Amino acid sequence: MSAELLAAIQTGRTWLDRFTRREYPKAFREYTERFAPVYGEAVQKTGGDEAALQALAEEILDGLADGWKRQRVWNRAAVKVNEKQMMVDYLSPMLLGMEDTDCPRFAELLRDRWAARWPKDAYSIVPYARIAGGFRNSILGIDFANKHLDTENDR
Repeated sequence: MSAELLAAIQTGRTWLDRFTRREYPKAFREYTERFAPVYGEAVQKTGGDEAALQALAEEILDGLADGWKRQRVWNRAAVKVNEKQMMVDYLSPMLLGMEDTDCPRFAELLRDRWAARWPKDAYSIVPYARIAGGFRNSILGIDFANKHLDTENDR
């Protein structure tokens, strides 16, 4: 099960390339369809037990750290940044959106355990709607806020 959980973070290049104003909603939907059942099942198996949730978070972070050790020295920092970005942009918002389970609590635990391990590299979590609504509508740095040229895609 751990390999499937890690895949949600370690296969980030595909998802991060789609982290744009127009592509993110569709990419997030596809990401959620693929990985929400896996995380939902893993969190459900803990039975909501705090110690079991912490153990699951530690298992995931151990897997990430082991993956970084296998990278070439000059590539480790880039891989870590990409995986952290996956935690912020995709995994945490997905977990926060799974309200009928212990997944929102698990997202907070995962964030807290990451901060405990790597305090200088901590991250924050926010719901999907806040991330999706935060893209600027600009061209060459000129902000077109409230200038809805394509109302279906402009948010």
